[in-house]
Amino acid sequence: MQTEEIIARLGALGVGYELHDHPPVEHALDRYELGLDFGACVCKNLFLTTRNESAFYVLMLPAEKNADLRRIARAIGSSRLCFASDARLEELLGQRPGMVSPLGVIHDTGRRVTVLFDAALRDKRVCVHPSDNTKTLVLDFAGLERYVKSFGEKIIYIDA
Repeated sequence: MQTEEIIARLGALGVGYELHDHPPVEHALDRYELGLDFGACVCKNLFLTTRNESAFYVLMLPAEKNADLRRIARAIGSSRLCFASDARLEELLGQRPGMVSPLGVIHDTGRRVTVLFDAALRDKRVCVHPSDNTKTLVLDFAGLERYVKSFGEKIIYIDA
C-alpha cells in the first residue's frame, strides 16, 4: 500500500519518476552488481536517533560514502547519534530494515523525523525504495526534496 500512496503523492506534486520492479535488494551497493542502478546515483539510507531518542533522522547519502556519525552529530548540534531500533522505524515511518528511505515521511504524522541529505546529492538523479525493496523509484533530487518538504518535514543538508 505504501508504494501506491507515495506514487500518488509524487503525481499530485508533479514530480516525474521511473518505477522499476526487481528482485529484493537488501544493501545499496548490491545494486551495482545486480545492474539495478538505472543510470542514477545509488544511495543508502540510515535511520538514526539521539541517545535518549529525543530526535530521529533519516540520512540519505551516496552508497559509496561512509557515514561518520560523530561528525554528522556535531554538524546538526547533537552530542551523539546511533542507529534507531527497528520498532521505531516501523512506528515512525512504517518501514522495515532494508527498505528505509526518505519517502517514508508520508507516515510521519507526528513530524518527529528530520531528513538529512548529503549535499553531494543535489543536482543528481537518485534511486530510492518506495518502502519496498523489490521496487525502485528513480527521480531527480529536486523532486525528492519537494516530496519531503510537502509534508512539512525539516531538511538539513550535510557533508556526510
